[in-house]
Amino acid sequence: LLYSCSLNIYSLAIVKYNKTDYYIRNKMEPFLHGVPIASALTGGFAMLATQGYNSEFGGGCLAPVYDPPQCIGIEDGQVREG
Repeated sequence: LLYSCSLNIYSLAIVKYNKTDYYIRNKMEPFLHGVPIASALTGGFAMLATQGYNSEFGGGCLAPVYDPPQCIGIEDGQVREG
């Protein structure tokens, strides 16, 4: 989402405000790349530190947990036939 916003800000700077390539490259581009990368890394490491990925009790990860039916009970030492 933030990288998409960065692309929109870049387009706005070129089209509406007629900023030069020098200005964009030296003044804007570090922020246009840095903010999305820094926020993604910060959020990722925060989720990793708080064990928020695939948590059973309210984790923030939206991806479903891969739990196929043939693996139910494998942690308890049960062996399914078949």
